[in-house]
Amino acid sequence: MTAIATDSYHLFLDSFKSKLSDAAKLLTMPQLTPLRNQYPSYASPQTKIRLSMLATAMVDALGGPAEFQGRFTFDPVTTMIPNDNFGLEPGVWTDDTSMALCLARSLAHSKEVHDGFDEKDQLRAYLAWFNRGELSAIGRCFDIGGTTNRALSMFDTYQGRPIKEILNIIRRNLSAIVFSGNGSLMRVLPVGLTYWGDESQARVYAGRSSCTTHPSPLCVEACEAWTVAIVKIMQATATGTQYLKLDVIEHFSSYPYSNSKLQLPLNFPKSVTPLRSEASLAEKEEYYWQHHPLLQKVSRTNKGESGKEIPGLPYPMPSVKDVPSTGYVVDSLVAALYCFMGTQTFEEGALMAVNMGSDADTVGAIYAGLAGVWYAEDVPSEKFWSKRVIEWKEKLVKRELVEQVTDELVAFSEKLTKNL
Repeated sequence: MTAIATDSYHLFLDSFKSKLSDAAKLLTMPQLTPLRNQYPSYASPQTKIRLSMLATAMVDALGGPAEFQGRFTFDPVTTMIPNDNFGLEPGVWTDDTSMALCLARSLAHSKEVHDGFDEKDQLRAYLAWFNRGELSAIGRCFDIGGTTNRALSMFDTYQGRPIKEILNIIRRNLSAIVFSGNGSLMRVLPVGLTYWGDESQARVYAGRSSCTTHPSPLCVEACEAWTVAIVKIMQATATGTQYLKLDVIEHFSSYPYSNSKLQLPLNFPKSVTPLRSEASLAEKEEYYWQHHPLLQKVSRTNKGESGKEIPGLPYPMPSVKDVPSTGYVVDSLVAALYCFMGTQTFEEGALMAVNMGSDADTVGAIYAGLAGVWYAEDVPSEKFWSKRVIEWKEKLVKRELVEQVTDELVAFSEKLTKNL
């Protein structure tokens, strides 16, 4: 055999081995159940509220150590470990959970309005957390976003004035695109859990809750769209109505965004021919996998065309280019939704979210709120309560505080729902 032929043979052999290796990886990787066959776990609204709030705290604490880390640069995070970023013991949740608890307690206890939604009371709660560590896992505020910090400083200065005037000051100073961080999206969960019986009211209140610290139109719209998704799942599981994961991605793709920065990663390109109205569920799902930008990324990653496998995680991790996980609200929303759509248990999505690095705890908390509502169940199973998730719960610091505030929210939500 000539030298050229030998080289060609070895090149062919190497290529063949590589393809065999790729095929083997695909065979061992768990295959996603079709989205049209994935349903939420049915449970009472009380269970959904309790477990989604607990889920937020668990994944927030799980992701804290990976915050600020570059993707693929750290050992996989699968258990509660110390958070060296702030010198914290394992299981300590961060500002994501603290602010969600502040909002939840304000909704449950505000006395100024009958339906609980009072922006001034919410800002007081956030300021008490910032100044005195109320509703913190360790009794002090150890981390706060820049935009939130600015908004609370303005509130502290002008809190003697009427709330409309205060909100106008915050809006004038913090509405620019540069202030479009994820600080309001990370805490908005209690709004959907409280007002789930009225989608329109929940959407409006989600937007208004953002305006207390993040009045950027991008942040407002992100909170509204995310909250409506939570409400739709809550309503479906409470009434026994069919709602599929395919419906979740349809919600985000059909939402009437006014901002192209949200529309581009969550909607179909304008060049794509619309789906036939008479298409079957199978045809509809195929259309989404072929044309929806987020599902295209899931498909590319799972086929090994981009991203990378991380030992110990069930699915490949998307590349930073495809799915950045920064503190920019669009990146955080898309990353959290990717983790939800690209996995099929609560644990799988949580592990993907926190191992993205960058703003890992916040992406994890945002994911966990939605996924908690989806997977929370009255009768425990692996969909939510895997052995690993049970371990996360057992190691969660100040779990009783999270549960106490959540019980208050449950009681108030029940009261509101009865009055509908």
